Amino acid sequence: MKKSLLIGLVILIGSNAIALSGVAYNRIGVVTSELTLTERELGLPYNSGMNKENSGILLGMNWRTATRVENAYNGYNSHEAEVTQAQLLALGFEVPDNEYYGAQSRQLYWALEFDGALHTAEITKAELRYQAALETYTQQPNENNLRLKDDSLVSLKKEKLTNSRLFFVKAALDYESLAAEFSGQDNMLFVKGLAKPYYNVNNNSYRLLLRELLVSNIMVPLEYSEDLSGLSRLGYQDITAPRYTVDIKWGSRLEPWITNVTNKQLGSE
Repeated sequence: MKKSLLIGLVILIGSNAIALSGVAYNRIGVVTSELTLTERELGLPYNSGMNKENSGILLGMNWRTATRVENAYNGYNSHEAEVTQAQLLALGFEVPDNEYYGAQSRQLYWALEFDGALHTAEITKAELRYQAALETYTQQPNENNLRLKDDSLVSLKKEKLTNSRLFFVKAALDYESLAAEFSGQDNMLFVKGLAKPYYNVNNNSYRLLLRELLVSNIMVPLEYSEDLSGLSRLGYQDITAPRYTVDIKWGSRLEPWITNVTNKQLGSE
């Protein structure tokens, strides 16, 4: 019994040591990305506001893909990207077809753009959709067109104030190629994520289903937890300016850690 406990203790200590060494290595190496994100990109957990004083807070990464101009109702979090057959092959996938459903997810390196041209384009698309809905309602003032006008106005306000500004741009087999391609762009984030391909029989196109980030939640250090204590997660209908900012670095393992949190309502760090 004592021998089993001793073995278990040794395994636990060894596992913790390996984990801590990985964290240390990530932070000792080169900083691959450094951004100041807000509540738009880092959401509070659903049980926020009920955290005990010394309990940790996990912030969830909110990222997205660009919507299609022709589709006003393209899912905000569709998390898929159109790709060519050649691009899928370059990512190491077998090319799927309409009878191929068993593609396995694989780890890829992702490039994400923060508060750049893709978000500016989303605001423009939202404005055009609202103007089109407003014109339609003006010409045909019925209940359905009123709803479409109101919904598109809400979407425009959300795009300007609450929607995430962190957009998927590209996937690759290695970090180095992405870093070289986007060199000099300080609003780029490089992370690891899982993705799988599929074939869309409706329009005969290939798509890359972006499953998840390998690190999708970030733990707030205890010294910064107080800045977020008492804040509850915003609801879907809430349209309000971000209440906090978070300074984050990503290290050599492309894993994040928080260096500062600012509660904008308190106006202090």
